[in-house]
Amino acid sequence: MGKLSEFLSSSSSNNDPVPPPPPTYNESKTPSSFPVPGPPPTTFSNEPPPHFPHLYGCLHLGRTDRVRLIGLPQNAVPAVEEAIRRVWMAGIQKSEAYYKGWEWKLSGNPWYGQGAEAIYSRRLMCHILHALSAIGWDIHMSCDLTKKSFDKDTLILHSVQPRQKYYFSISFNESDKIRIIDPPDGRVRDAFLRAVQTWPLGIQAQIEKEPGATQVKLRGNPWWTSSGDQVVEARLLVCTLLSAMESVGFELVSSVDMSRGSGDNNYDLDTWFFATKL
Repeated sequence: MGKLSEFLSSSSSNNDPVPPPPPTYNESKTPSSFPVPGPPPTTFSNEPPPHFPHLYGCLHLGRTDRVRLIGLPQNAVPAVEEAIRRVWMAGIQKSEAYYKGWEWKLSGNPWYGQGAEAIYSRRLMCHILHALSAIGWDIHMSCDLTKKSFDKDTLILHSVQPRQKYYFSISFNESDKIRIIDPPDGRVRDAFLRAVQTWPLGIQAQIEKEPGATQVKLRGNPWWTSSGDQVVEARLLVCTLLSAMESVGFELVSSVDMSRGSGDNNYDLDTWFFATKL
């Protein structure tokens, strides 16, 4: 029995299956007699990197009160400044060059996302996006490029043909509220309300939060829930909202985290920006 156990032990240790290496992409399933060429040797050059076409720039929301253009042509500065002055009633404290871009310091704190400023700041963003589209810069995507607390998204812009596009926003607030801000007409507002009314738990209240901004308070806590049915229904609701907006000629162009919150109440949610579907 001793020799048998030694034999079994040695057989087990020597015959453990070894997993094969992962296949390379496009690898033939049949053996080939031709050797696979290795990667080309790495070379370094003292020459400057190649010039790339100027197709992208960005809009950066800094601190609690800054708007920055980065990598955009000079004609974007007066266009955006005019949009800010037209909409941001608190005014501009400072407008100046900022490294390889331009910065405006606004009066107030638009990126706190509190009170009436939460609505005015989204209105401001729509007017800035409209001004940029008119000179040939459309929003391409938004992304989080920092690990700082209370951070906000950076909006990446893409060079396109100049065009007039109407923008409005839908924001998700607290744990149970949703707002549509500056829809172009009653038809779009009604489509929004019909979509929100599909929420199965019902609606607690509907008010004009500010002129041009309709707020609906839902029953339950769709934006802050661990209940399985509400988790699912909340996602079905936002899909219905997208369908409703598309049915009246508007498409989602970006979902932006543009609020830093305050103190322990950093429960900000993205704001959806819609534009004319061309």
